[in-house]
Parts: sequence; C-alpha cells; structure tokens
Amino acid sequence: MGRSKLYFYLSTLLIIISFYFNTRNPLLNMHFNSIIKLIFVCSIINAIILIISIIFADKSIKHLHEKSGWVSKASKFLPFVLLIVIIIHIVAALSTFGIIF
Repeated sequence: MGRSKLYFYLSTLLIIISFYFNTRNPLLNMHFNSIIKLIFVCSIINAIILIISIIFADKSIKHLHEKSGWVSKASKFLPFVLLIVIIIHIVAALSTFGIIF
C-alpha cells in the first residue's frame, strides 16, 4: 500500500472517529453527567483528532504519485471534507448551547 493511500485511510478513519465525539451524540450523554463536561471533553478530543487528521490529509497530498488513481482525486477532495466536518461540529456545539436551533 502506498504512503498516500495509507495517510488517506488514516485521515478518513480519524474523521469517522470524530463523529463519535460530536456533542449531539446520545451515547456520550450517558458517559458524562454534566453538559459542561460533555462540551469540554468533546471539544478537546475533536480538536486533537481533527488536527491529526489534517496533518495526515496533508501528507496524503504530498506523497501522491502520478499513478495514484482514485487516491489522487480523493486526497485532493479531503480538505473540503474536513472543512465540512469542522463546520458540522461547530454547529452541533452551538446547538448544544442553545444558541442556534
């Protein structure tokens, strides 16, 4: 497996894991009694996961070869997916506070 594909898979896996730590996840409400703890833990964990995912997405783009195939297009689309994921997490946190929706 090429380095670009490996970094792409790792970045995609971290994006999927970050959705588990969304503040609107009902499973996390069972683990944390307070909304303050929920938002604090979710924010810190999501920040760390998404920063690592951005680093892997960057490495995936840097290690592209001419014969990469579908990974080339997917790796170049990955930063836009990360932007959408970050916006989803911001909207979820704001709706948890009751600022929107």
